[in-house]
Amino acid sequence: MLSKTIGIISYLPDDPSIRNKRIERLEILLDRCNLLFPNISIVIVAQNWKKYCPTYKNHIWVAIDTDKPLGITGARKALRRVFLDYCNTDYLIMLDDDCDIRGVSGIEYLRQIDDNPGCFIEFNKTLLKLFAISKELFSKVDYEDVNPESEEGFEDRVFVNKLRKIFPDKKREFKDTGLIECSISTRDPYSVWYKNQDIKKMLDNTNTIITNILN
Repeated sequence: MLSKTIGIISYLPDDPSIRNKRIERLEILLDRCNLLFPNISIVIVAQNWKKYCPTYKNHIWVAIDTDKPLGITGARKALRRVFLDYCNTDYLIMLDDDCDIRGVSGIEYLRQIDDNPGCFIEFNKTLLKLFAISKELFSKVDYEDVNPESEEGFEDRVFVNKLRKIFPDKKREFKDTGLIECSISTRDPYSVWYKNQDIKKMLDNTNTIITNILN
């Protein structure tokens, strides 16, 4: 059985209406992780949490706690560093703090990780929500400096396509896990990054970056 860590990137804005909704979503997520993935440690990159402390505390390590927002890509890079340098586990399961996971058991999801050592496993195409990656591969590939907030592109699509290019034989897909992830990726009124960016422009930029990588 492979050892696993759940990694969450989190940012709580100052606006009380959005902050409270994000905290509510995070609390639900942590509770679901406890239900679906019991005894698996959770490492969190926390930005602007200030005095907030999760109700659920078992197996949680707030590895980075900063008032300064790191940005989406900056937070993902920070989580990668923490996982590689400080987590003595084989696989990282990626989540955002607003992930909405539904299901009654994570057993089949975890079994598919165990059956695929040294791989990366896509849950929903290039979204990094329940996306799993082995430490072996993660140590060899970092994120490109793509900033979604500035309409430069989607860092997750670029990252996964980079993996697909470099390690085509290591690509796997989760099948029939009994889990679904229902969060909104764009145009979420409680998003901490989406501020009416031009999605078409972002997709075009993303495709250009991916094309350059593939060539």
